Amino acid sequence: MQQIALLATVRLILTGALFALWPALAQNEVKGIPTTVDPGKELDHIIDHPSAEQAKSFEEVIDRAVNSERMLMRRLRDKSPVIETYIQETKGDPDLGFVPKDDFYFLGQLNMRDGVVDMSYLPPRSKVKAVAHTLAALFTTEYNSHGFSDQLFIDVNDFDRAHYSFEYIRREFLGDVRCFVVDVAPAEGAGKRRFKGRIWIEDRDYNIVRFQGQYQPSNYHEHIHFECWRVNSGGMWLPAYIYSQEEEYRSALVRTAAMRAQTRLWAYERAREKTDEAFTNMTVDVPQGVKDDSDAAADYSPLQSYRMWEEEAAQNVIDRLLRAGLIAPPGEVDQVLETVLNNLLVSANINLDFKVKARILLTTPLESMSLNHTILLSRGLIDVLPDEASLAAVLAHELAHIVLGHSMNTKFAFEDRLLFDDPAILRRVQVGRDRQEEAAADEKAIEILKKSPYKDSLPKVGLFLRMLSERSEQVPHLIKPLLGNRMSDSKKDLRLAGLMDQAPTLELRDKDQISALPLGSHIKMDPWSDQLHLIKTTATQRYAARDKMPFQITPFMLHLTREDKSGGGSATPATDTPTAAPVPSPATNSSVAPNANPVGQP
Repeated sequence: MQQIALLATVRLILTGALFALWPALAQNEVKGIPTTVDPGKELDHIIDHPSAEQAKSFEEVIDRAVNSERMLMRRLRDKSPVIETYIQETKGDPDLGFVPKDDFYFLGQLNMRDGVVDMSYLPPRSKVKAVAHTLAALFTTEYNSHGFSDQLFIDVNDFDRAHYSFEYIRREFLGDVRCFVVDVAPAEGAGKRRFKGRIWIEDRDYNIVRFQGQYQPSNYHEHIHFECWRVNSGGMWLPAYIYSQEEEYRSALVRTAAMRAQTRLWAYERAREKTDEAFTNMTVDVPQGVKDDSDAAADYSPLQSYRMWEEEAAQNVIDRLLRAGLIAPPGEVDQVLETVLNNLLVSANINLDFKVKARILLTTPLESMSLNHTILLSRGLIDVLPDEASLAAVLAHELAHIVLGHSMNTKFAFEDRLLFDDPAILRRVQVGRDRQEEAAADEKAIEILKKSPYKDSLPKVGLFLRMLSERSEQVPHLIKPLLGNRMSDSKKDLRLAGLMDQAPTLELRDKDQISALPLGSHIKMDPWSDQLHLIKTTATQRYAARDKMPFQITPFMLHLTREDKSGGGSATPATDTPTAAPVPSPATNSSVAPNANPVGQP
């Protein structure tokens, strides 16, 4: 009886406590903040249709920002974007500032359904290299790709007012978007690996559009400082750009170098989803009657058949790269490249019975290649080119392969050779050429360039190549191609070496001699659709040699816009890129002059 009475008393006490706490519990539920957070169910506490009214207090701003963050994580659960991180370790120079001394590279696909997990596209190290890498990592910095992918969100489990304190600082515009600026710190007893830093909350729907800081505690510098920018595209504020930076650190036998890193995300809308949408909206035209073309040439000669087979192999590879999120869809940057190609064709009086097309690889490593009638240039290569003549030289080399009839391996005409998971693509598809074809293409390219509108600017092209060779030992991963041939090597210059003989002496400490640009100088990318656009910035005066920053990583600074206003966010890195890289002037004959203000002219 005493046990029963005791249980009844406990029930009465608990019931009374429940009624006493009910108003507070109800208030927290309305605001979308759970009283206790279950890491396995954190996304269940979401208000799917938050109020359209403006927040009436700072606490409501925070609650709605927390809710928006949870909604974003839930909406991204079934997405698998591509993530790329490029890291440069740097050393100080009294005149040049921080210059690269080594670099690292990660490329993979995220799986957000199982947490933020990335599956590498890069081939694994051999056993010998893996052992050497493990031994070296004992005394140097070991970078983990997961550490950079974790920076997409502030805290995937416990970002709320129970685990963090928030302090209002001010209002501020980031481009066209007005934001609340808020400092964030872990609450006392919140646990390990909590974010400390600053966030920007846009003041219309209360989405976090930018945040910067560090995960703490970080007693052994295991967590680096970073800043994440989001772009309004696909109906969401998508994590798109992350800049990371840490200074030199010494501890016992371990010494870490200063580092800078850029992480980019894209392909949130996978090519398969676009295909499904196109199929859903497809209409079928039914032919009316039967057309008799018995007199027309309807058959193919053996040569025509072989050329069609080559083109089918090339198109299969391009389509596969597109599905893997590694090639941009056709757009305005392709048109710029094709205009330069036309200048080369017309001035050299080259007549082809097919159109030479240009497409952009979305990756950072500097490379170019030709797949039958299509030339591919990487985004990173276009970004660092200092002028239109250098762009023309890169295109001329690949155009020479096409003019000389250098074929690609036609094994990919069999589509079954391309039926594999996306992370295997760089192991299964390689389109590099042998040295004989590369040498022949160099010779033909120089012949084409000497007849082109760019002939008087070839010394500047040689200067770019000289700078690329100069820095190749410090940025080995930047010049290591993913699909094709190297452009430069520290021991032997491989691409268009003849133009280097015409180049002036490389003057690294001359602020007026521009041999190459920083990464991110020309192109911005929509992370949802993968569409590329030319960056439009104002020219910035250089005051010292350290302002040149060839091939270097710089922070991201974005001019944010809302999708419903201009069709997407704008990402403009903090570089001295030229004003609105213009479209080159099309050539009509061999004597036409190049654009007076060419693409990328500093």
